[in-house]
Formats: sequence, structure tokens, C-alpha cells
Amino acid sequence: MLLTNFFGHDLDMSKSATMWTIHHAILIFFALVAITGTLHIALKIKARANEKQIRYFFIGALLFLELAYHIHNWTAPLEIRLDRGLSVPLHVCSFAVFMNIALLYTNSKKVFNYAFVFGTVGGFMAMFMPNSLGYTYMNFRYYHYIILHSIIMGVPLYYYKAYNYRMDYKDILCVFRNAVLMGITVYILNAFLGTNYWFIYEIPDNVGSWFPNWNIYIISFIATVFFTMNVLYFVSNFDTIFKNRTISEHSPN
Repeated sequence: MLLTNFFGHDLDMSKSATMWTIHHAILIFFALVAITGTLHIALKIKARANEKQIRYFFIGALLFLELAYHIHNWTAPLEIRLDRGLSVPLHVCSFAVFMNIALLYTNSKKVFNYAFVFGTVGGFMAMFMPNSLGYTYMNFRYYHYIILHSIIMGVPLYYYKAYNYRMDYKDILCVFRNAVLMGITVYILNAFLGTNYWFIYEIPDNVGSWFPNWNIYIISFIATVFFTMNVLYFVSNFDTIFKNRTISEHSPN
């Protein structure tokens, strides 16, 4: 494998991570590894004397991965670019990257709320509904996609497990409201820039056959995000919800 090819822009949809292929299964596998692996080792990392240095290592890794993505995009021929010649950190997962970086640096519970939603929901949707643009396993973008999305899922899960951070339902509603407002802003920017950040201005090719028009797509998109956020809330708070329900059922009237 030549380095020029590995860092180049040769595209082949038949060898890239597209829906219902072996590469799709590989992405799902690594998503599950990121989730279960993080939850398994989180307390061990938290107990280490160099835990702060480990967090800073991942800050550096996220910055490197985000910058590498944009540098690679800037060298791509315009005819294969979805960003119409621009590459700026406006995608959902770019938001997740910077929220993860802020969380790793500050340990802020408020930042966690956004990193948890954008990182886990954004990373999950990216891995389970991949949009690889045709970059194959012979290109660094294939591995970049796996590593970046695994990290943005893993970081908030680390804080969930090791720091015992939790979101209440008011937090979920607040993040959803602000995400909608941010989405409107990104939509307007897309209109001016001719881009499709957040995949909300046009229906992306990987799910284009699922929807008859943009209206149905965007309603389904928002509903799916809200549903997934609710699932995330109930799964991540199951023990607390179940415990409170049990106490309520056994408390005297």
C-alpha cells in the first residue's frame, strides 16, 4: 500500500463502509467495543495516579484527528467533496469533538450533558448509519472514522462510569432544545455556503432511498434524535429510576 494512496482520494463504494456490508458490521463491532470496553476499564483509569495525563492524551488525540480530517478534505478534488470546497468543524461529530475536549479539560458536569448526547448519539448514528463517502480500508479515512467516533462515544461514557455523572430529564430537554436551535443555525449556514453539515440541508445518499422527500426526512431525523436521546436517558438512568420506583412501591401510604 503506497502512502500516496493511503492518504489520497481514491474512492470505491464497493470497498467502503456502506450500509449492510461487512464494513458496516465492522463499524458496529468497534462501536460495541468502544462502549463496553470504556465501561469496563473506566474505574481502573480513574484510580490511576496519571489519570489527568491520560485525559490530556485524549485531548491531543482528538485535536489531531479533527485537524487531520480537515487537512485531508482541503486536498480533495472538489468533485468528490460534500462540503462544496469548504471544510470547517460544523458537523455533529465535530461539535462532539470539541465538547469532549472541553469535558476532558474541565470535568464540567454542564459540558458533560452536551458531550454525552452529541458524543454517544452522534457517534452511535455515525457507526450504525455510516456515510464513508467511498473511502476504503486502503485509505486512512476508513480508520480515522472508526477511531474518532469510538473516542467521542468513549469519553462521555468514561465520565458516566468513573465520575458517576448523570443527566436528569430536564437536562435532556434542555440539550434537545439547544440542539434544535443550533440545527437551525447550521441549516441557515448550509443555505449560504452550499453545504450539508449535520446532513439536514439535503438527504444524504446512504439513506436517500428511505425517504420520498426532504420534509419526511427532516421530521424523521428530529424524531429519531429525540427518541434516541430518550433511550439514552432511560438506559443511563435505569438503576436510579428502578430504585426510586421500588422505594415508592414499598413506602407506606
